[in-house]
Amino acid sequence: MTSGTASHQDKLNGWFVLVKDSTKRHPGNPLWGDGWGWSHFDVGAPTRTTATDYHSDCLPCHTPAQATDWVYTQGYPSLR
Repeated sequence: MTSGTASHQDKLNGWFVLVKDSTKRHPGNPLWGDGWGWSHFDVGAPTRTTATDYHSDCLPCHTPAQATDWVYTQGYPSLR
């Protein structure tokens, strides 16, 4: 991947969460846009997102996956 926090099977750093948003239900919220709600949760504080703005915190890492609706599908055959 291009940059950002990544987890590998030997060390979990956190969770990336995307929620599909086809109705644009949270206009003006900096964690919602481009058809998704975006977030990241650290393993040490799993109930509070560390993301503050998806433009700066999420999109830079997801740019290579723009053609597949921002989702990395190569590791998940059922998403293709």
